Amino acid sequence: MNNRGEFLAAPNDIMKRLCPETYSRLHGGWFRKVDNLNQEYTNGYSIIGQFYSDRRRQWLAPGLYVDCSKNGDNKKKVIYHTLIKLNFDGTVELLEQTRNNPSWATDLWDPIEKFLPEFKPDKEILHEEKTYLECRLDEINHKLENLDKNQ
Repeated sequence: MNNRGEFLAAPNDIMKRLCPETYSRLHGGWFRKVDNLNQEYTNGYSIIGQFYSDRRRQWLAPGLYVDCSKNGDNKKKVIYHTLIKLNFDGTVELLEQTRNNPSWATDLWDPIEKFLPEFKPDKEILHEEKTYLECRLDEINHKLENLDKNQ
């Protein structure tokens, strides 16, 4: 662990240990940190965060990560999307895994929303809530203005 609380690890080592039956890079794949969600999208673009090289040892911060493993044969590829949690003590937990699921990203939203606040500072959570409430207040004011104009 370094002085920022990050762990030196290769994502493929983590995934091979955690998911030996499903982890593969036979037909490609990727490993990504989950920093936030953008629910304007319903695919992989809804997950905001940095991509990591899966074979290189690098510093990984505690938090949520999604791994995409593509294996199987050329005629029948199998794609797994796995949500994992790297804890502050360096342990890793498998939270959710999908198999050949076109709606994998939206299916991971609930567990992401459940565990993501654990890794965000209180100030960031409050700023996000403030931004949401300001937008909501703008919407309400706009609707009230339209109602006043129509009367």
